[in-house]
Amino acid sequence: MSRKESKSPTFDRIVEASLQLFNQQGERSVTTNHIARYLNISTGNLYYHFACKEDIINELYRRYSKGMADYLNAAGELSVTASVEGLVSLLEKVLRHLWTFRFIPQSISSLFSVNQSLQESYSKIEAGLISRGVEKLFFKLRDQGMLEGDDVQIGFLARNFQLLQTGWIARPDIAKCPQEAQTVAREGCLSLLYFLAPYVSSRFRQPFQRVLAGMAPGPGAIPAI
Repeated sequence: MSRKESKSPTFDRIVEASLQLFNQQGERSVTTNHIARYLNISTGNLYYHFACKEDIINELYRRYSKGMADYLNAAGELSVTASVEGLVSLLEKVLRHLWTFRFIPQSISSLFSVNQSLQESYSKIEAGLISRGVEKLFFKLRDQGMLEGDDVQIGFLARNFQLLQTGWIARPDIAKCPQEAQTVAREGCLSLLYFLAPYVSSRFRQPFQRVLAGMAPGPGAIPAI
């Protein structure tokens, strides 16, 4: 937890600069001294707001998980998934959010080894709140007639979808070759849609195929569903 409960412009500057440096250079390569120099502030000023680098990471994870929860809550409350286009829009927003915080899925194992509180938060939020949100979304997609499967199938589909979604951002080639968020989101979304394709109902198969064809990198790249 940060030492100051009330947030300040410097607090936010430290968080935003840390996120940029962690994404660009890797979390393990960046120290609090690097962050302070990057911002042209003293380390004492940084430590006034954060006791250590792990506290900065915890704040970034809080923002990441809140954003994920907000997207899932919006999907559950609104009919944004009543069409294939609505689903694509939601997936792209989530993937852009993941890309913004990409150092987290890319470094999660090493982060756990030095940050017990992060591991506890991850277990509670990622494996709890977010997993339940994804599962709720998939059951809603089935209720709307877009997906087919019994409760067990839909549950496994949701869990594996979540793994694929975060795994896409953590891929080594993605990490080493910085891309525009929009490009990453569109390519990741296409992979996720291919993953869902075998479970699409006959009612939605044609619009699903049409959306996939419009997102494909080239002609003839879309397999029949």
